[in-house]
Amino acid sequence: MNSYLINFTVYTFAMIGFIALALFVYKKSMYSASVSKDKDFLKVENSLRLSAAKTIYVLKAGDEKFLIAGDAANTTMLAKLNNTLAADKTSFPIKEKTSGISIIKQQMQRISRG
Repeated sequence: MNSYLINFTVYTFAMIGFIALALFVYKKSMYSASVSKDKDFLKVENSLRLSAAKTIYVLKAGDEKFLIAGDAANTTMLAKLNNTLAADKTSFPIKEKTSGISIIKQQMQRISRG
């Protein structure tokens, strides 16, 4: 009876160890596969809270910038900033050292004035 109990305990701990090792290897392999080598490909450059639930974000994806609006229910792409800012510089003079959010504020003020 004692040898049966000892064998059961040894095999149980061996199986628990094998399962823990397999889980560890699985998590490590899944983590390394899901992490991109280019971690800064998509990043939030700036954000502006419009209300408690609504926020506007300037996202940079590679070499392109996008204006995104987000709230609790929806996320909407408003504009692609690289092309729209280049077109607006000719019709609406903007100082060179202004940030993305200040440009957006200026454009919103211009639109609200009519």
